[in-house]
Amino acid sequence: MIRSLAPFLLLVAAACASPQEACIADQTGELEILDTLIARDQATLARGYAIEERTEYRRALSLCTGFGRGFGDVGIGTSTCVRPEPRTRVVPVAVNLDEVRARLATLQEKRSDLAREVELGVAGCRAAYPDA
Repeated sequence: MIRSLAPFLLLVAAACASPQEACIADQTGELEILDTLIARDQATLARGYAIEERTEYRRALSLCTGFGRGFGDVGIGTSTCVRPEPRTRVVPVAVNLDEVRARLATLQEKRSDLAREVELGVAGCRAAYPDA
């Protein structure tokens, strides 16, 4: 859920930011994503297994409102009903640690290349919007 809100929150933050801050945020977005992926893989290696979020739906009793018919009457009322209720749980997952190490090495290499590009982009933002 939080991951799906991240782009929206970045847009809201960019709308409140100065032009220089918005430009810098635009330049550093991919680097932040890579940092998140690197941290996830480092944590997986430290634990020895991955963690996966799974959403399960269970039946839950709740109050429902709406139109109802009973004995010739039509009206608005409440009743009990069963609805699906989502529950998210964390599950340990076995992974190939050699693959995780290889992926981590690739991500770290890509991050070092991207960091140079981001540094140039941030410098360009500061030059284009000096008053921040």
